[in-house]
Amino acid sequence: MIAAPEPRPDRFLSASELGEYAYCRRAWWLRAVRGVTTETQGTRFSAGHAAHRRHAWSLWWARALGWLAVLLVAAALAAVAWSTWR
Repeated sequence: MIAAPEPRPDRFLSASELGEYAYCRRAWWLRAVRGVTTETQGTRFSAGHAAHRRHAWSLWWARALGWLAVLLVAAALAAVAWSTWR
């Protein structure tokens, strides 16, 4: 008989894990408790990780360009105000 693993209070379950558990409890247990994965899961995880990393960089650039646009508009308004007061 195999002893049950110790509970880990620091571990949380993601929504995808809950969905995986609802779909197939045995598959969830094999992956989460026993650490068994397939090659497909590994490649899908890597591809998803890369996609999220690309998306995070695009968000960072969008925010940076947004702030740059705000600064350029403020500089243009300051230049217009300076030229009218002169």
